[in-house]
Amino acid sequence: MKKFAILPVIWLAAIAGTAAAADEVKPVLPDPAYCSQRDADPEKCVIQDGPPQKPIVRKKPPIVLPKPPVAKPVVNP
Repeated sequence: MKKFAILPVIWLAAIAGTAAAADEVKPVLPDPAYCSQRDADPEKCVIQDGPPQKPIVRKKPPIVLPKPPVAKPVVNP
């Protein structure tokens, strides 16, 4: 019987998590009427998202070639 009580709780938690993840934080855009004025503060009219992210560069490991087999000396009988 506990299984039937736990499943709806898990289901509701999953729905709540999905809804919370769907909410995006939108940046506050500057007011176009204020920014079109000559004496507008440039700090208030620039969208500041921060510096661009660095690209991810993954280096490939060096290729290690196997050593050639050592030839045994030929012995005459």
